Amino acid sequence: MRVMPVLKVLLLMVLMSSLGLPVQAQPFAPMSNPQFAKPVELRGKLGDDKVTMHIQPKPEDRDSVEGNYVVAGGKRNHGKKILLAGEISGNKLSMEESEDGTDVSGQWDGELKDNVIRGIWQSDDGKVSKDFVLELVPPAKARKNKTAQPQGKPVK
Repeated sequence: MRVMPVLKVLLLMVLMSSLGLPVQAQPFAPMSNPQFAKPVELRGKLGDDKVTMHIQPKPEDRDSVEGNYVVAGGKRNHGKKILLAGEISGNKLSMEESEDGTDVSGQWDGELKDNVIRGIWQSDDGKVSKDFVLELVPPAKARKNKTAQPQGKPVK
């Protein structure tokens, strides 16, 4: 979370107001690709592994996204979420990942076409590269899967 830029804007607004200058908040321009203007779920493959990814726009930066993904079966990061942050430029997506929340552990570079993102994932040291294919999950289907309960388990 980037707090400093927000504090700078607020301080500037207070200063302008105290000087009698008009202060009007400017909304951020809309994201260049409306497909990513709201949170999205993606499912697909990273190499031979199944992954589920969630990304959403960063409210403070136009065309920036953040999120996470999980590799099925706990094959990476012991099944814990791997964090993502990156940029959208038209149909191109570029994101860095972090397994520990601090250090970069990989890079995602892909392109969206017909609700599918295809591209290359590369480890931080550049020694491992894998193709990936991620399909955008329609919002209704994503919501249904989040609320679905295993059979035989009561909903509390």
